Amino acid sequence: MEGRKVLTPDELKERAIRFFDRYGKDLEQIRQLLSIRLNQLALAHTIANNLPPEAITVSTRVKTLNSFLKKLEKKGWPQFYYPTEVAQDLIGARVVCWFVDDCIGIKELVESSNHLKVSGEIEDYISSPKQSGYRSIHLSANVGYDSVQRSGENVAITNEDMICEIQIRTKLQDAWGDVTHEFHYKAKNVGVDNKFYEKILSEVSNRLASEDQSLLTLREAYQELADEKLRNKTREGFRDEG
Repeated sequence: MEGRKVLTPDELKERAIRFFDRYGKDLEQIRQLLSIRLNQLALAHTIANNLPPEAITVSTRVKTLNSFLKKLEKKGWPQFYYPTEVAQDLIGARVVCWFVDDCIGIKELVESSNHLKVSGEIEDYISSPKQSGYRSIHLSANVGYDSVQRSGENVAITNEDMICEIQIRTKLQDAWGDVTHEFHYKAKNVGVDNKFYEKILSEVSNRLASEDQSLLTLREAYQELADEKLRNKTREGFRDEG
């Protein structure tokens, strides 16, 4: 930030508004690219592990201007030129797996992808849950895209990348997050912090983690069923090599 003028909160708001007005369509297109890349990895993983395609689902979103401004306010209006300097989740994805073992598998595929470049540390809250019981894998990855630059009458296409946040979790972990989000995060934002309720949330999360381990038996059953279909050449989605 050295050499930059220090902006007031109102000036930072104006900068954010200009960014979203100018690059809103670009963000949406990058979101679509991220969705394609992650869905390809999900399909590859389910095929390789003899699981139905619906065993892993991908959802993506672009952070709204209002949500970004709230994040700035919460952080105390940090200085920035590009919003990605203070928020790496302008574009976010959530990968939800039926089975906990597949969360690790998807993480490893993202790390090895030619189209997604992992940046920074990976936060594994499945192996080391937060005190509240929150479980998920968080990582940031750069998505490459073609940027259209206009200078006068000339138009050039340059290779650029955009940092995106990817969260990977099981369906039970995702359900816990949905149910507790209103209390756990929004309550804290207004100063409500009750250790008794935190303990309850953590206990519920622990019980769901135990059920995630139990569900691995079903994963084995799906794989055995797929193996049987392959032996009988009845599984859908595989091309006839004959």
